[in-house]
Amino acid sequence: MAWPIAAQVRTGELTSSLNGTIAPGYTADFGNTTGSDHNWTLGGVVNYAGSYYKPNFLSFNASVYVNQSRANSNFQSISDASGVNASVNLFGGSQFPGTISYSKAYNSEGNYSVPGVANYVTHGNDDTFGINWSESLPNAPSFSAGFQLGSGRYSVYGTNDQGENSFHSLNLHSGYLIAGFNMSAFYSLGGAHSLIPEVVAGVDNAETHSGNSTYGYTVGHRLPMQGSVTASATRSNWTTDYLGSSSSGTIDMFNALASIHPTNKFSVTASANYSDNLSGELVQAIISAGGSATGLNTDESSNSLDLMGTVGYAPGQNLQTTAYVERRNQSYLGQDYGETSYGGGATYSHVLFEGNFNATVNASGNSSDQTGADTLGFSTNANYSKRVIGWDVNGSFSYSQNVQTLLVTYMNSLFNYSANARRRWGKFNVSAGAGAGRTALTEQAGTTNSSESYNASVGYSQWLTATGSYSKADGQALATGAGLVSVPVPSPTLPSDLVSLYGGNGYSLGLSSAPVKGLILSAVYGKSSSNTSTGGVASTNDTDEFNTLIQYQYRKLNFTSGYSRLGQGFSSTGTGPEVISSFYIGVSRWFKFF
Repeated sequence: MAWPIAAQVRTGELTSSLNGTIAPGYTADFGNTTGSDHNWTLGGVVNYAGSYYKPNFLSFNASVYVNQSRANSNFQSISDASGVNASVNLFGGSQFPGTISYSKAYNSEGNYSVPGVANYVTHGNDDTFGINWSESLPNAPSFSAGFQLGSGRYSVYGTNDQGENSFHSLNLHSGYLIAGFNMSAFYSLGGAHSLIPEVVAGVDNAETHSGNSTYGYTVGHRLPMQGSVTASATRSNWTTDYLGSSSSGTIDMFNALASIHPTNKFSVTASANYSDNLSGELVQAIISAGGSATGLNTDESSNSLDLMGTVGYAPGQNLQTTAYVERRNQSYLGQDYGETSYGGGATYSHVLFEGNFNATVNASGNSSDQTGADTLGFSTNANYSKRVIGWDVNGSFSYSQNVQTLLVTYMNSLFNYSANARRRWGKFNVSAGAGAGRTALTEQAGTTNSSESYNASVGYSQWLTATGSYSKADGQALATGAGLVSVPVPSPTLPSDLVSLYGGNGYSLGLSSAPVKGLILSAVYGKSSSNTSTGGVASTNDTDEFNTLIQYQYRKLNFTSGYSRLGQGFSSTGTGPEVISSFYIGVSRWFKFF
Protein backbone atom coordinates (compact mmCIF):
# COMPACT_ATOMS: atom_id res chain seq x y z
CA MET A 1 0.00 0.00 0.00
CA ALA A 2 1.25 3.52 -0.78
CA TRP A 3 -0.19 6.98 -0.24
CA PRO A 4 -0.37 9.06 -3.44
CA ILE A 5 1.69 12.29 -3.30
CA ALA A 6 0.78 15.23 -5.55
CA ALA A 7 3.60 16.94 -7.45
CA GLN A 8 2.49 20.34 -6.17
CA VAL A 9 0.31 21.73 -3.41
CA ARG A 10 -2.34 24.30 -4.25
CA THR A 11 -3.81 26.45 -1.47
CA GLY A 12 -6.27 28.98 -2.82
CA GLU A 13 -4.35 30.90 -5.49
CA LEU A 14 -0.94 29.67 -4.23
CA THR A 15 0.77 26.78 -6.05
CA SER A 16 4.07 25.57 -4.63
CA SER A 17 6.53 22.68 -4.49
CA LEU A 18 9.11 21.69 -1.91
CA ASN A 19 12.09 19.37 -2.35
CA GLY A 20 15.52 19.01 -0.90
CA THR A 21 18.35 16.87 0.33
CA ILE A 22 19.04 15.75 3.88
CA ALA A 23 22.70 14.93 4.51
CA PRO A 24 23.92 13.54 7.85
CA GLY A 25 27.63 12.78 8.08
CA TYR A 26 30.88 12.87 9.99
CA THR A 27 33.33 15.74 9.53
CA ALA A 28 36.77 16.46 10.93
CA ASP A 29 38.83 19.65 10.66
CA PHE A 30 42.41 20.16 11.83
CA GLY A 31 45.33 22.47 11.16
CA ASN A 32 48.65 23.74 12.45
CA THR A 33 47.19 27.01 13.80
CA THR A 34 43.84 25.72 15.10
CA GLY A 35 42.74 22.80 17.21
CA SER A 36 41.15 19.67 15.77
CA ASP A 37 37.38 19.45 15.46
CA HIS A 38 35.30 16.28 15.09
CA ASN A 39 31.52 16.38 14.69
CA TRP A 40 28.53 14.44 13.52
CA THR A 41 26.70 17.05 11.45
CA LEU A 42 23.32 17.30 9.83
CA GLY A 43 23.16 19.40 6.70
CA GLY A 44 21.23 19.66 3.51
CA VAL A 45 19.47 21.77 0.95
CA VAL A 46 15.83 22.83 0.78
CA ASN A 47 14.27 24.27 -2.38
CA TYR A 48 10.89 25.96 -2.23
CA ALA A 49 9.32 27.32 -5.42
CA GLY A 50 5.92 28.29 -6.66
CA SER A 51 3.60 30.94 -7.95
CA TYR A 52 0.59 32.96 -6.90
CA TYR A 53 -2.47 33.23 -9.15
CA LYS A 54 -0.40 32.62 -12.31
CA PRO A 55 3.37 32.23 -12.85
CA ASN A 56 3.36 35.40 -14.96
CA PHE A 57 1.75 37.29 -12.10
CA LEU A 58 4.06 36.23 -9.26
CA SER A 59 6.59 33.42 -9.09
CA PHE A 60 9.24 32.74 -6.49
CA ASN A 61 12.14 30.46 -5.69
CA ALA A 62 14.12 30.04 -2.47
CA SER A 63 17.02 27.71 -1.72
CA VAL A 64 18.51 27.25 1.76
CA TYR A 65 21.67 25.20 2.32
CA VAL A 66 23.18 24.25 5.69
CA ASN A 67 26.54 22.68 6.54
CA GLN A 68 27.59 21.93 2.97
CA SER A 69 31.25 20.95 2.81
CA ARG A 70 33.90 21.20 0.09
CA ALA A 71 32.71 17.76 -0.99
CA ASN A 72 29.96 19.65 -2.78
CA SER A 73 31.67 22.32 -4.88
CA ASN A 74 28.39 24.12 -5.56
CA PHE A 75 28.76 25.85 -2.21
CA GLN A 76 32.47 26.76 -2.44
CA SER A 77 33.83 26.10 1.02
CA ILE A 78 36.79 24.17 2.39
CA SER A 79 34.77 23.75 5.58
CA ASP A 80 31.02 23.92 6.19
CA ALA A 81 29.08 26.65 4.45
CA SER A 82 25.50 27.80 4.93
CA GLY A 83 23.38 30.34 3.12
CA VAL A 84 20.26 31.25 1.22
CA ASN A 85 19.42 32.29 -2.35
CA ALA A 86 15.97 33.71 -3.11
CA SER A 87 14.25 35.52 -5.95
CA VAL A 88 10.77 36.80 -6.82
CA ASN A 89 9.45 37.64 -10.30
CA LEU A 90 6.50 40.03 -10.41
CA PHE A 91 4.10 40.74 -13.27
CA GLY A 92 6.28 38.90 -15.79
CA GLY A 93 3.52 38.79 -18.38
CA SER A 94 2.64 42.46 -18.10
CA GLN A 95 4.07 45.80 -19.17
CA PHE A 96 5.44 46.36 -15.64
CA PRO A 97 7.71 43.34 -14.94
CA GLY A 98 10.03 43.31 -11.96
CA THR A 99 12.40 41.07 -10.02
CA ILE A 100 13.70 41.01 -6.45
CA SER A 101 16.68 38.86 -5.44
CA TYR A 102 18.66 38.21 -2.28
CA SER A 103 21.54 35.92 -1.34
CA LYS A 104 23.61 35.43 1.78
CA ALA A 105 26.50 33.05 2.47
CA TYR A 106 28.30 32.16 5.70
CA ASN A 107 31.82 30.73 5.85
CA SER A 108 32.02 30.62 2.07
CA GLU A 109 35.34 30.10 0.32
CA GLY A 110 36.48 32.86 -2.03
CA ASN A 111 39.55 34.13 -3.85
CA TYR A 112 41.78 37.19 -3.84
CA SER A 113 42.75 37.32 -7.50
CA VAL A 114 46.25 37.64 -8.96
CA PRO A 115 46.30 38.11 -12.78
CA GLY A 116 47.46 35.00 -14.61
CA VAL A 117 48.38 33.13 -11.39
CA ALA A 118 46.33 30.96 -9.03
CA ASN A 119 44.41 33.16 -6.59
CA TYR A 120 44.86 33.43 -2.81
CA VAL A 121 42.22 31.46 -0.92
CA THR A 122 39.94 33.40 1.45
CA HIS A 123 36.90 32.62 3.57
CA GLY A 124 34.14 34.82 4.92
CA ASN A 125 30.55 36.01 4.70
CA ASP A 126 28.79 38.02 2.02
CA ASP A 127 25.31 39.11 0.99
CA THR A 128 23.71 40.85 -2.00
CA PHE A 129 20.31 42.37 -2.67
CA GLY A 130 18.86 43.57 -5.96
CA ILE A 131 15.62 44.93 -7.33
CA ASN A 132 14.78 45.72 -10.95
CA TRP A 133 11.62 47.15 -12.46
CA SER A 134 10.62 48.31 -15.94
CA GLU A 135 7.71 49.83 -17.84
CA SER A 136 7.01 49.33 -21.56
CA LEU A 137 3.69 50.94 -22.44
CA PRO A 138 2.88 51.24 -26.15
CA ASN A 139 3.27 54.74 -27.63
CA ALA A 140 4.83 55.98 -24.39
CA PRO A 141 8.40 56.47 -23.11
CA SER A 142 9.96 53.29 -21.72
CA PHE A 143 11.46 53.30 -18.24
CA SER A 144 13.61 50.91 -16.22
CA ALA A 145 15.13 51.11 -12.76
CA GLY A 146 17.58 48.91 -10.92
CA PHE A 147 19.10 48.97 -7.45
CA GLN A 148 21.85 46.70 -6.13
CA LEU A 149 23.45 46.50 -2.71
CA GLY A 150 26.11 44.11 -1.45
CA SER A 151 28.86 43.58 1.10
CA GLY A 152 31.40 40.98 2.10
CA ARG A 153 33.99 40.42 4.79
CA TYR A 154 36.75 37.84 4.47
CA SER A 155 40.02 36.59 5.92
CA VAL A 156 43.07 35.44 3.94
CA TYR A 157 44.27 31.99 4.97
CA GLY A 158 47.86 32.18 6.21
CA THR A 159 47.50 35.70 7.66
CA ASN A 160 45.48 37.54 10.26
CA ASP A 161 44.51 40.08 7.62
CA GLN A 162 40.90 41.05 7.08
CA GLY A 163 39.39 42.31 3.84
CA GLU A 164 36.08 43.98 3.13
CA ASN A 165 34.05 44.97 0.10
CA SER A 166 30.75 46.81 -0.12
CA PHE A 167 28.92 48.54 -2.94
CA HIS A 168 25.63 50.11 -3.92
CA SER A 169 24.30 51.27 -7.27
CA LEU A 170 21.18 52.83 -8.73
CA ASN A 171 20.45 52.90 -12.47
CA LEU A 172 17.57 54.68 -14.23
CA HIS A 173 16.93 54.67 -17.97
CA SER A 174 14.20 56.01 -20.24
CA GLY A 175 13.81 55.87 -24.01
CA TYR A 176 11.25 57.31 -26.41
CA LEU A 177 10.59 58.07 -30.09
CA ILE A 178 9.26 61.46 -31.17
CA ALA A 179 8.89 62.59 -34.81
CA GLY A 180 11.53 60.11 -35.98
CA PHE A 181 14.05 61.03 -33.26
CA ASN A 182 15.22 58.21 -30.99
CA MET A 183 15.88 59.79 -27.61
CA SER A 184 17.04 58.32 -24.33
CA ALA A 185 18.16 59.59 -20.94
CA PHE A 186 19.87 57.84 -18.05
CA TYR A 187 21.08 58.40 -14.51
CA SER A 188 23.40 56.22 -12.44
CA LEU A 189 24.63 56.55 -8.88
CA GLY A 190 27.11 54.29 -7.15
CA GLY A 191 29.59 53.92 -4.36
CA ALA A 192 32.06 51.39 -3.01
CA HIS A 193 34.22 50.73 0.02
CA SER A 194 37.14 48.31 0.31
CA LEU A 195 39.52 47.26 3.04
CA ILE A 196 42.61 45.83 1.31
CA PRO A 197 44.46 43.07 3.22
CA GLU A 198 47.76 44.31 4.66
CA VAL A 199 49.72 41.49 3.01
CA VAL A 200 48.75 43.01 -0.36
CA ALA A 201 48.46 46.73 0.42
CA GLY A 202 51.73 46.88 2.37
CA VAL A 203 50.09 49.03 5.09
CA ASP A 204 47.54 48.42 7.81
CA ASN A 205 43.96 49.72 7.48
CA ALA A 206 44.31 50.47 3.77
CA GLU A 207 40.75 51.59 3.10
CA THR A 208 39.35 53.03 -0.12
CA HIS A 209 36.09 54.91 -0.52
CA SER A 210 34.68 55.99 -3.84
CA GLY A 211 31.48 57.41 -5.22
CA ASN A 212 30.26 58.41 -8.64
CA SER A 213 27.18 59.67 -10.44
CA THR A 214 26.52 60.06 -14.15
CA TYR A 215 23.60 61.39 -16.12
CA GLY A 216 23.22 61.93 -19.82
CA TYR A 217 21.05 62.27 -22.88
CA THR A 218 21.27 60.70 -26.35
CA VAL A 219 19.39 61.57 -29.54
CA GLY A 220 19.54 59.88 -32.93
CA HIS A 221 17.86 60.15 -36.31
CA ARG A 222 18.02 58.47 -39.69
CA LEU A 223 19.85 60.09 -42.59
CA PRO A 224 19.45 59.62 -46.33
CA MET A 225 21.45 56.89 -48.09
CA GLN A 226 20.86 54.33 -45.31
CA GLY A 227 22.56 56.61 -42.82
CA SER A 228 22.10 57.70 -39.24
CA VAL A 229 23.36 60.35 -36.84
CA THR A 230 23.68 60.10 -33.05
CA ALA A 231 24.75 62.66 -30.47
CA SER A 232 25.09 62.42 -26.70
CA ALA A 233 26.03 64.55 -23.72
CA THR A 234 26.97 63.22 -20.28
CA ARG A 235 28.12 64.64 -16.97
CA SER A 236 29.97 62.55 -14.40
CA ASN A 237 30.96 63.31 -10.81
CA TRP A 238 33.37 61.31 -8.68
CA THR A 239 34.87 61.27 -5.22
CA THR A 240 37.63 58.98 -3.95
CA ASP A 241 39.55 58.63 -0.70
CA TYR A 242 42.55 56.45 0.14
CA LEU A 243 44.61 56.58 3.36
CA GLY A 244 43.21 60.00 4.22
CA SER A 245 43.95 61.55 0.81
CA SER A 246 40.93 62.46 -1.31
CA SER A 247 40.03 63.88 -4.70
CA SER A 248 36.82 64.80 -6.50
CA GLY A 249 35.76 66.32 -9.79
CA THR A 250 33.32 66.59 -12.66
CA ILE A 251 33.60 65.51 -16.31
CA ASP A 252 31.47 66.78 -19.19
CA MET A 253 31.63 64.74 -22.39
CA PHE A 254 30.07 65.30 -25.82
CA ASN A 255 30.03 62.70 -28.59
CA ALA A 256 28.63 62.66 -32.11
CA LEU A 257 28.65 60.03 -34.85
CA ALA A 258 27.23 60.19 -38.38
CA SER A 259 27.39 57.60 -41.14
CA ILE A 260 25.97 57.04 -44.62
CA HIS A 261 26.00 54.09 -47.03
CA PRO A 262 25.62 55.42 -50.59
CA THR A 263 25.95 51.83 -51.84
CA ASN A 264 26.06 48.43 -50.21
CA LYS A 265 29.84 48.38 -50.69
CA PHE A 266 30.68 51.96 -49.77
CA SER A 267 30.31 53.81 -46.43
CA VAL A 268 31.44 57.09 -44.88
CA THR A 269 31.61 57.74 -41.13
CA ALA A 270 32.54 60.86 -39.14
CA SER A 271 32.85 61.19 -35.37
CA ALA A 272 33.70 63.84 -32.78
CA ASN A 273 34.42 63.35 -29.08
CA TYR A 274 35.15 66.06 -26.53
CA SER A 275 35.94 65.93 -22.81
CA ASP A 276 36.49 68.96 -20.60
CA ASN A 277 38.43 66.93 -17.99
CA LEU A 278 41.00 64.46 -19.33
CA SER A 279 42.51 63.96 -15.88
CA GLY A 280 39.06 63.00 -14.61
CA GLU A 281 38.79 60.31 -17.29
CA LEU A 282 41.97 58.73 -15.91
CA VAL A 283 40.53 58.82 -12.40
CA GLN A 284 37.26 57.26 -13.48
CA ALA A 285 39.06 54.44 -15.29
CA ILE A 286 40.93 53.60 -12.08
CA ILE A 287 37.82 53.81 -9.89
CA SER A 288 35.88 51.58 -12.31
CA ALA A 289 38.64 48.96 -11.92
CA GLY A 290 38.18 49.07 -8.13
CA GLY A 291 41.31 51.06 -7.32
CA SER A 292 42.02 54.42 -5.75
CA ALA A 293 43.24 57.43 -7.74
CA THR A 294 44.48 59.77 -5.04
CA GLY A 295 47.73 61.51 -5.89
CA LEU A 296 46.75 62.27 -9.48
CA ASN A 297 46.70 66.00 -10.20
CA THR A 298 43.11 66.79 -11.16
CA ASP A 299 43.12 70.45 -10.10
CA GLU A 300 44.75 71.76 -13.27
CA SER A 301 42.56 72.31 -16.32
CA SER A 302 42.64 69.50 -18.89
CA ASN A 303 40.60 68.55 -21.95
CA SER A 304 40.65 66.43 -25.07
CA LEU A 305 39.14 66.63 -28.58
CA ASP A 306 39.12 63.74 -31.05
CA LEU A 307 37.92 64.16 -34.66
CA MET A 308 37.88 61.20 -37.02
CA GLY A 309 36.70 60.39 -40.55
CA THR A 310 36.54 56.88 -41.99
CA VAL A 311 35.77 55.55 -45.47
CA GLY A 312 34.91 51.88 -45.94
CA TYR A 313 34.79 49.87 -49.14
CA ALA A 314 34.09 46.17 -49.79
CA PRO A 315 35.76 45.06 -53.06
CA GLY A 316 34.44 41.52 -52.57
CA GLN A 317 32.22 39.43 -50.35
CA ASN A 318 35.16 38.26 -48.23
CA LEU A 319 37.16 41.49 -48.16
CA GLN A 320 36.49 44.75 -46.29
CA THR A 321 38.82 47.77 -46.50
CA THR A 322 38.93 51.07 -44.58
CA ALA A 323 40.89 54.30 -44.64
CA TYR A 324 40.83 56.99 -41.96
CA VAL A 325 42.27 60.28 -40.76
CA GLU A 326 42.18 61.38 -37.11
CA ARG A 327 43.10 64.51 -35.21
CA ARG A 328 43.60 64.45 -31.43
CA ASN A 329 44.23 67.53 -29.26
CA GLN A 330 44.84 67.26 -25.52
CA SER A 331 45.69 69.64 -22.72
CA TYR A 332 47.15 67.89 -19.68
CA LEU A 333 49.37 68.87 -16.72
CA GLY A 334 49.85 72.41 -18.07
CA GLN A 335 50.99 71.22 -21.53
CA ASP A 336 49.23 71.11 -24.89
CA TYR A 337 49.61 68.01 -27.04
CA GLY A 338 48.43 67.19 -30.55
CA GLU A 339 48.66 64.29 -32.91
CA THR A 340 47.48 63.58 -36.43
CA SER A 341 47.01 59.98 -37.52
CA TYR A 342 46.10 58.51 -40.87
CA GLY A 343 45.99 54.98 -42.10
CA GLY A 344 43.91 52.10 -43.34
CA GLY A 345 43.27 48.43 -43.03
CA ALA A 346 41.66 45.35 -44.48
CA THR A 347 39.71 42.39 -43.13
CA TYR A 348 39.68 39.12 -45.06
CA SER A 349 37.91 35.82 -44.44
CA HIS A 350 37.88 32.76 -46.64
CA VAL A 351 38.18 29.00 -46.78
CA LEU A 352 41.90 28.22 -46.88
CA PHE A 353 43.28 24.69 -47.32
CA GLU A 354 39.84 23.38 -46.37
CA GLY A 355 39.94 25.36 -43.12
CA ASN A 356 38.40 28.63 -41.95
CA PHE A 357 40.74 31.63 -42.05
CA ASN A 358 40.18 35.29 -41.19
CA ALA A 359 42.65 38.10 -40.67
CA THR A 360 42.78 41.86 -40.14
CA VAL A 361 45.70 44.17 -40.93
CA ASN A 362 45.89 47.87 -40.05
CA ALA A 363 48.68 50.41 -40.59
CA SER A 364 48.89 54.04 -39.47
CA GLY A 365 51.16 57.03 -39.53
CA ASN A 366 51.30 59.29 -36.46
CA SER A 367 52.69 62.81 -36.40
CA SER A 368 53.22 64.49 -33.01
CA ASP A 369 52.97 68.28 -32.64
CA GLN A 370 54.95 68.22 -29.40
CA THR A 371 58.05 66.34 -30.54
CA GLY A 372 57.80 66.72 -34.31
CA ALA A 373 58.48 62.99 -34.55
CA ASP A 374 56.68 60.68 -36.94
CA THR A 375 55.91 57.10 -35.96
CA LEU A 376 54.44 54.17 -37.81
CA GLY A 377 51.79 52.02 -36.19
CA PHE A 378 50.86 48.50 -37.12
CA SER A 379 48.40 45.90 -35.89
CA THR A 380 47.26 42.53 -37.15
CA ASN A 381 45.33 39.52 -35.95
CA ALA A 382 44.58 36.19 -37.56
CA ASN A 383 42.53 33.09 -36.73
CA TYR A 384 42.59 29.69 -38.38
CA SER A 385 40.76 26.43 -37.67
CA LYS A 386 40.92 23.13 -39.54
CA ARG A 387 40.58 19.41 -39.15
CA VAL A 388 43.98 17.81 -39.89
CA ILE A 389 44.33 14.01 -40.01
CA GLY A 390 41.55 13.66 -37.47
CA TRP A 391 42.80 16.50 -35.26
CA ASP A 392 40.64 19.57 -34.65
CA VAL A 393 43.12 22.43 -34.49
CA ASN A 394 42.69 26.18 -34.16
CA GLY A 395 45.02 29.05 -33.50
CA SER A 396 45.00 32.81 -33.21
CA PHE A 397 47.65 35.50 -33.20
CA SER A 398 47.61 39.27 -32.75
CA TYR A 399 50.35 41.87 -32.74
CA SER A 400 50.32 45.65 -32.36
CA GLN A 401 53.02 48.29 -32.31
CA ASN A 402 52.56 52.01 -31.61
CA VAL A 403 48.80 51.81 -31.06
CA GLN A 404 46.96 54.66 -29.34
CA THR A 405 46.31 54.88 -25.62
CA LEU A 406 44.05 57.33 -23.81
CA LEU A 407 46.92 59.85 -23.69
CA VAL A 408 48.58 60.90 -26.97
CA THR A 409 51.93 61.04 -25.16
CA TYR A 410 52.05 57.23 -24.85
CA MET A 411 51.90 54.45 -27.44
CA ASN A 412 51.27 50.78 -26.69
CA SER A 413 52.69 47.53 -28.05
CA LEU A 414 51.33 44.04 -27.48
CA PHE A 415 51.12 40.51 -28.78
CA ASN A 416 48.90 37.52 -27.99
CA TYR A 417 48.72 34.00 -29.32
CA SER A 418 46.79 30.84 -28.55
CA ALA A 419 46.63 27.36 -30.06
CA ASN A 420 44.51 24.31 -29.30
CA ALA A 421 44.30 20.79 -30.66
CA ARG A 422 42.11 17.82 -29.82
CA ARG A 423 41.68 14.30 -31.19
CA ARG A 424 39.48 11.30 -30.47
CA TRP A 425 40.23 7.65 -31.28
CA GLY A 426 37.13 5.71 -30.31
CA LYS A 427 37.00 5.89 -26.52
CA PHE A 428 40.40 7.54 -26.26
CA ASN A 429 40.74 11.33 -26.46
CA VAL A 430 43.53 13.84 -26.03
CA SER A 431 43.73 17.65 -26.12
CA ALA A 432 46.38 20.32 -25.58
CA GLY A 433 46.54 24.09 -25.65
CA ALA A 434 48.90 27.00 -25.12
CA GLY A 435 48.68 30.78 -25.00
CA ALA A 436 50.79 33.81 -24.17
CA GLY A 437 50.53 37.57 -24.17
CA ARG A 438 52.54 40.71 -23.53
CA THR A 439 51.66 44.39 -23.36
CA ALA A 440 53.87 47.41 -22.69
CA LEU A 441 54.24 51.10 -23.40
CA THR A 442 56.51 51.40 -26.42
CA GLU A 443 59.05 53.83 -24.95
CA GLN A 444 58.62 53.20 -21.21
CA ALA A 445 60.84 50.56 -19.60
CA GLY A 446 59.33 48.57 -16.74
CA THR A 447 55.72 48.83 -17.90
CA THR A 448 55.43 45.28 -19.24
CA ASN A 449 52.64 42.87 -18.32
CA SER A 450 53.10 39.33 -19.62
CA SER A 451 51.49 35.93 -19.19
CA GLU A 452 51.68 32.43 -20.59
CA SER A 453 49.67 29.27 -20.01
CA TYR A 454 49.64 25.62 -21.11
CA ASN A 455 47.09 22.85 -20.62
CA ALA A 456 46.61 19.23 -21.64
CA SER A 457 44.19 16.38 -20.99
CA VAL A 458 44.07 12.66 -21.75
CA GLY A 459 41.00 10.48 -21.33
CA TYR A 460 39.69 7.01 -21.97
CA SER A 461 35.91 6.85 -22.10
CA GLN A 462 34.46 7.28 -18.62
CA TRP A 463 37.24 5.22 -17.08
CA LEU A 464 39.92 7.86 -16.70
CA THR A 465 40.55 11.53 -17.40
CA ALA A 466 43.86 13.20 -16.56
CA THR A 467 44.38 16.97 -16.81
CA GLY A 468 47.30 19.29 -16.25
CA SER A 469 47.94 23.02 -16.56
CA TYR A 470 50.74 25.53 -16.04
CA SER A 471 50.62 29.33 -15.96
CA LYS A 472 53.08 32.16 -15.46
CA ALA A 473 52.57 35.93 -15.25
CA ASP A 474 54.20 39.16 -14.10
CA GLY A 475 53.56 42.87 -14.38
CA GLN A 476 51.98 45.90 -12.73
CA ALA A 477 48.60 46.04 -11.04
CA LEU A 478 46.35 48.00 -8.72
CA ALA A 479 45.56 46.54 -5.30
CA THR A 480 41.79 46.45 -4.71
CA GLY A 481 39.55 44.82 -2.16
CA ALA A 482 38.76 41.97 -4.58
CA GLY A 483 42.27 41.38 -5.90
CA LEU A 484 45.04 42.72 -8.09
CA VAL A 485 43.80 44.15 -11.41
CA SER A 486 45.89 45.20 -14.39
CA VAL A 487 46.67 48.92 -14.50
CA PRO A 488 43.83 50.45 -16.58
CA VAL A 489 45.69 53.65 -17.63
CA PRO A 490 49.28 54.37 -18.76
CA SER A 491 51.21 53.55 -15.59
CA PRO A 492 53.65 56.52 -15.73
CA THR A 493 50.68 58.77 -14.90
CA LEU A 494 50.06 56.89 -11.64
CA PRO A 495 51.91 57.68 -8.40
CA SER A 496 54.32 54.83 -7.64
CA ASP A 497 52.74 54.11 -4.25
CA LEU A 498 49.48 53.09 -6.00
CA VAL A 499 51.14 50.50 -8.24
CA SER A 500 51.79 46.92 -7.14
CA LEU A 501 54.35 44.68 -8.80
CA TYR A 502 53.60 40.99 -9.06
CA GLY A 503 54.99 37.84 -10.62
CA GLY A 504 54.51 34.14 -10.18
CA ASN A 505 53.66 30.76 -11.60
CA GLY A 506 51.41 27.85 -10.80
CA TYR A 507 50.42 24.39 -11.95
CA SER A 508 47.62 21.90 -11.34
CA LEU A 509 47.09 18.16 -11.90
CA GLY A 510 43.83 16.28 -11.85
CA LEU A 511 42.49 12.73 -12.16
CA SER A 512 38.86 11.65 -12.40
CA SER A 513 36.97 8.48 -13.19
CA ALA A 514 33.40 7.19 -13.42
CA PRO A 515 34.05 3.44 -13.80
CA VAL A 516 30.46 2.35 -13.14
CA LYS A 517 27.12 4.07 -13.22
CA GLY A 518 26.63 6.37 -10.24
CA LEU A 519 30.27 6.27 -9.05
CA ILE A 520 32.56 9.31 -9.31
CA LEU A 521 36.22 9.40 -8.22
CA SER A 522 38.34 12.54 -8.49
CA ALA A 523 41.52 14.11 -7.14
CA VAL A 524 43.00 17.53 -7.89
CA TYR A 525 46.27 19.13 -6.76
CA GLY A 526 47.35 22.70 -7.42
CA LYS A 527 50.34 24.79 -6.36
CA SER A 528 51.32 28.40 -7.03
CA SER A 529 54.15 30.71 -6.00
CA SER A 530 54.17 34.48 -6.39
CA ASN A 531 55.96 37.64 -5.38
CA THR A 532 54.25 40.96 -4.71
CA SER A 533 55.54 44.41 -3.83
CA THR A 534 53.38 47.35 -2.81
CA GLY A 535 54.57 50.57 -1.20
CA GLY A 536 58.06 49.14 -0.75
CA VAL A 537 56.78 46.07 1.16
CA ALA A 538 57.68 42.82 -0.63
CA SER A 539 56.27 39.38 0.06
CA THR A 540 56.89 35.85 -1.24
CA ASN A 541 53.65 33.88 -1.29
CA ASP A 542 52.86 30.18 -1.67
CA THR A 543 49.57 28.32 -1.99
CA ASP A 544 48.99 24.59 -2.47
CA GLU A 545 45.66 22.79 -2.38
CA PHE A 546 44.64 19.13 -2.63
CA ASN A 547 41.07 17.87 -2.97
CA THR A 548 39.62 14.38 -3.36
CA LEU A 549 36.05 13.22 -3.81
CA ILE A 550 34.37 9.82 -3.84
CA GLN A 551 30.65 9.80 -4.57
CA TYR A 552 28.26 6.95 -5.26
CA GLN A 553 24.60 7.34 -6.14
CA TYR A 554 22.11 4.54 -5.53
CA ARG A 555 18.57 5.51 -6.40
CA LYS A 556 17.85 8.57 -4.22
CA LEU A 557 20.83 7.96 -1.92
CA ASN A 558 24.23 9.62 -2.37
CA PHE A 559 27.21 8.29 -0.44
CA THR A 560 29.95 10.94 -0.32
CA SER A 561 33.45 11.12 1.08
CA GLY A 562 35.86 14.00 0.55
CA TYR A 563 39.20 15.30 1.80
CA SER A 564 40.65 18.78 1.35
CA ARG A 565 44.00 20.21 2.36
CA LEU A 566 45.06 23.84 1.98
CA GLY A 567 48.48 25.29 2.72
CA GLN A 568 49.05 29.04 2.28
CA GLY A 569 51.73 31.38 3.55
CA PHE A 570 53.16 34.89 3.07
CA SER A 571 56.71 35.85 3.99
CA SER A 572 55.68 39.38 4.96
CA THR A 573 53.66 38.05 7.92
CA GLY A 574 56.80 36.73 9.64
CA THR A 575 55.07 33.43 10.44
CA GLY A 576 55.00 30.05 8.75
CA PRO A 577 52.27 28.97 6.33
CA GLU A 578 48.86 27.98 7.62
CA VAL A 579 47.77 24.40 6.87
CA ILE A 580 44.12 23.38 7.14
CA SER A 581 42.66 19.94 6.44
CA SER A 582 39.04 18.85 6.27
CA PHE A 583 37.55 15.35 5.99
CA TYR A 584 33.93 14.41 5.40
CA ILE A 585 32.00 11.18 5.00
CA GLY A 586 28.25 10.92 4.91
CA VAL A 587 25.09 10.02 3.08
CA SER A 588 22.40 12.22 1.58
CA ARG A 589 18.91 11.51 0.31
CA TRP A 590 16.75 13.54 -2.05
CA PHE A 591 13.11 14.11 -1.06
CA LYS A 592 10.20 15.62 -2.92
CA PHE A 593 7.87 16.65 -0.12
CA PHE A 594 5.18 18.11 -2.38
